[in-house]
Amino acid sequence: MLIAMSSTTKQRTRQERIESLGIPKPRFIQWWQRGDKADFLLRVGMAVLAAALMLVLCQSWRPPFAYRKGSVLPRDLITRVTFQVPDELETDAVRRQKRREEPVLYRNRTKPLDQLRAILKDQLFLALGAQSFDQMTEDEHNAFAQFYEGDETAGPGDTATDRFALLKSILSTDPELTKVDEAVAMAMKPIYANGLLRSMQHTPDQGNQRIILVYPAGQPDDAVPVEASKVRIAQASTDLQSLLHEYFRLRFDNDPDQVVARMISEWIINELPKYETLVYDDEMSERARVAAAARVEPVMTTYYSGDSKLADAGKPLTGKELALLRMEESEFANRMGWRDKLARFAAYAGMITALYLLCGSYVFFVEDRELLLDRVKLAKMLLLIVATVALCFYAARDEWRIELIPLVLASTVMAVVYGRELALLLMAALCLTVTLFLGARISEMVMLLAASTSCILLLGRIRSRTHLLYVGAVSAAITTMTVVGVGVVTAQTLSASDFSGDLEGMYSGPEFETVVFGLGRESLWAGVCILVSAAAMTGLLPLVEKAFGVQTDLSLLELGDASHPLLRRLAQRAPGTYNHSINVASIAEAAADAIGANGLLVRVGAYFHDIGKMFKPEYFIENQSAGINQHDSLQPAMSTLVIIAHVKDGADLARSHHLPESIVDFILQHHGTTLVEYFYREAARRSEENPNGESVSDKDFRYPGPKPQTLEAAVMMLADTVESASRTLVDPTPSRIQGLVDSIAQKKMADGQFDECGLTFRQLDRVRASLVKSLTAIYHARVKYPGQQSA
Repeated sequence: MLIAMSSTTKQRTRQERIESLGIPKPRFIQWWQRGDKADFLLRVGMAVLAAALMLVLCQSWRPPFAYRKGSVLPRDLITRVTFQVPDELETDAVRRQKRREEPVLYRNRTKPLDQLRAILKDQLFLALGAQSFDQMTEDEHNAFAQFYEGDETAGPGDTATDRFALLKSILSTDPELTKVDEAVAMAMKPIYANGLLRSMQHTPDQGNQRIILVYPAGQPDDAVPVEASKVRIAQASTDLQSLLHEYFRLRFDNDPDQVVARMISEWIINELPKYETLVYDDEMSERARVAAAARVEPVMTTYYSGDSKLADAGKPLTGKELALLRMEESEFANRMGWRDKLARFAAYAGMITALYLLCGSYVFFVEDRELLLDRVKLAKMLLLIVATVALCFYAARDEWRIELIPLVLASTVMAVVYGRELALLLMAALCLTVTLFLGARISEMVMLLAASTSCILLLGRIRSRTHLLYVGAVSAAITTMTVVGVGVVTAQTLSASDFSGDLEGMYSGPEFETVVFGLGRESLWAGVCILVSAAAMTGLLPLVEKAFGVQTDLSLLELGDASHPLLRRLAQRAPGTYNHSINVASIAEAAADAIGANGLLVRVGAYFHDIGKMFKPEYFIENQSAGINQHDSLQPAMSTLVIIAHVKDGADLARSHHLPESIVDFILQHHGTTLVEYFYREAARRSEENPNGESVSDKDFRYPGPKPQTLEAAVMMLADTVESASRTLVDPTPSRIQGLVDSIAQKKMADGQFDECGLTFRQLDRVRASLVKSLTAIYHARVKYPGQQSA
């Protein structure tokens, strides 16, 4: 036990001894121990989610497809894997042949045959109604003439009279013509089943000419194949004649009956062409042709790994070659194992991580770490990055090739929201990311960089709606020339005039003329995309300002219009304050411009910085008249509360009128945490005069702040103070103005009001000089003319 106690004492003593040295721990460890770990992990999670979205949306596990229609290849492309491709031409030829070979459908209508048999019986009854050939009426004679008209070469016993007598005698045993009708029906049975056609009603391209499909009317499912020769009337008539002879022999058993059978069969054969029963069904036939073509398996062409050529060097890619390359790439991707895909995914993830560290370190240590610490701002930035990469990835498809449009739009947005320096870094990282995801060449990456950086560098301050169009036009010209220049530099070409007889056929690379033509077309398209982006950004600018909470000069100019409801109301209720605000805006803008700050933003902020005084304008000296001072009846502490309240009132009023947060910041910060000196001194004097009075603390007489956070807010604080103080000068000579400005600036500096805005001594000197110059111009000496008391 003693040993354990001594060991514990020794360990604690060592730790205490180390801490007693007072050596500070590394900054990272201090931050980790003191920081909000939950908030940090949340922001890290947002970044990881954004990276995961990019990796998934851009399909980072698949190899990129970098070929485009019209691109000129520097070398032949050989397939990496063996694969098969449907031969569309050969497959179409086979399908067309199948359509021609497919039997078409005919609808068989048998009612005309029934009608033919009925007419046969009617004509026979009419002809047989005569007692003798000589006693025939005209109708009876015409009816008999259909069966036999007579023949000059006929021998004895074969005259019309003899034929009539034979017909009458043979059929006398069948007065109802039942046997005749049965024989005809039996002979016409094949015709009933197959139908009749004078000629094919479909062309050879529409289907088979040798075999057709015949179906009873209304029953297409019962179609049966029939040889076309059997349904043609010429062939069917021959078959019918032989069948009639056979069935008449079976019914009458007499040689003279064959003469009668021949007479009847000749009548039927003569009448058959009038009774075509088959009708071509084009709709059902087309369905059959389509089904036959669909059953054809695609004819496949095999490309062998390392042997088959996919595209030729030195020639622009055609649509057919591009489709072939896409199939090869798809087959290659499908054969990739999970290890290959995981390796690609991890490699892209590592690339994004490296870019995260690069850009994040710059933002945290150089730019504005608030961008990373504010979850809302960080989320907006990550969303913009993910949207840009994803849109570029899908817009780069060969059908569109408009990846420059989202990229240029993102460049403009980043320049407006984050400034040129950070926008250049972020867009460089984005161009690299897009290039790697697309598998593009170095020349295309240079094009993306040229378009984005030129837009960022040319953008500047947007003071008119045509400025974006000007930036787009100049950027388009720069990018166009860059595309041509880089393309010529990176291409390995020879001109057609450089070939000699010995070299002809030995060079397989692209020709100079072909490359230049392709570059010209590509550069013009890039210029068009940039111009479209600039025009689109003109309309999208108000939405960008609203979404990211920023203001361009264009929106600030609109906001600073004197007809704004708040400014008009300020001029009516507090004219002195309004005049003070106008003067502060004038001198503060010049001072801000002197140090490179946004003078227009300062001017608009100055217009609104004192709008809170509208609630109680008579409590502020610039609005008092006739020597009436409302503070005479108040305690200093109460007067201080009234004076300080105009800051919060102004911020609430600004937000209720939807003024931008940057303007609200001016209202909140233009007094910082400065002391309300007059009432503090008055309270201190009264406390000293009253033996029982409590001591006065300056904390009760200070504005709530915050202190100025930007250079613009610091400039306006100083301008606001010196403008008010300069009104108290009896004789505002330049030297007195100089002394006043220096004194106020020194006091603000000593009070620590500029500690959080990054204002340097050199910038402070320039601001002081500008304020002195502006106030001297306002209070310049005037010539007194005779008889004037003052001027």
